[in-house]
Amino acid sequence: MEYASFHRSMGAEVTLVEAADRLLPLEDADVSRHLARGLKKRGIDVQVGARCWTPTVLDDGVRAEVRTSRGETRTVEAARLLVAVGRTPVTDGLGLAAAGTATDARGFVVPADWSRLETAVPGIHVVGDLLPPPSPGLAHASFAEGLLVAETLAGVASPPVDYAAVPRVTYSSPQTASVGLSEAEARGRGHDVVVNTMPLTAVAKGMVHGQGGLVKVVAARGGQVLGVHLVGPNVSEMIAESQLIVGWDAEPSDVARHIHAHPTLSEAVGETFLTLAGRGLHQQ
Repeated sequence: MEYASFHRSMGAEVTLVEAADRLLPLEDADVSRHLARGLKKRGIDVQVGARCWTPTVLDDGVRAEVRTSRGETRTVEAARLLVAVGRTPVTDGLGLAAAGTATDARGFVVPADWSRLETAVPGIHVVGDLLPPPSPGLAHASFAEGLLVAETLAGVASPPVDYAAVPRVTYSSPQTASVGLSEAEARGRGHDVVVNTMPLTAVAKGMVHGQGGLVKVVAARGGQVLGVHLVGPNVSEMIAESQLIVGWDAEPSDVARHIHAHPTLSEAVGETFLTLAGRGLHQQ
């Protein structure tokens, strides 16, 4: 997603082919929908539920057949074909077996004690890309894991990493940022949820940017905020507030009493919580 957005920003014509039925399938469905809208507005040809077949390297580029979600077949020629298939941990040469530390079937090192990130071999800890889920393999999560291990080794009490409150950001244009559970995840876990969404263009700064986007909050009915999801310009800079909201088990009424500066995009966050708290300003 980030490479597609970057190359479009550099002026390239981009066709984005996603095998899943929506972009960023691990994010909230509304995030996917608004992101697709923003990318299409920028001129990116977005194909979801599609497959790329029989790529052929040409003298001056590449040709591939794209089977669309409608069962149609298109021929796409381009200068470059970039393929994103995920990541696997690189453990060759680390001497894990010699140290007595095993990996799982995918090559991840699974801690015996997640609160200390310590393996089954006392004194050997693991952080970063070698950790399996729930560690998200993100740089900022790895920093927190490293801090936990460093403090543990120093004999300093250190709280375990709260993976549920780790923010997730996609640095495309528009950006996406989220923390906590999506609406589908919350319902799937049996929560009785209330949801509110607000377009960023409903506040003055959003109209100034003119890039669309939204704020979506998922909360337990009469209880805490379960997830916050953002799409739009600079939302990577806005997610910190929501990380605290989710991490501290706040309820919508806790957030609604705090004032957000005008004009800012964060006003949309504040108004989304105002409405959930029964104090809607521009929403009813």
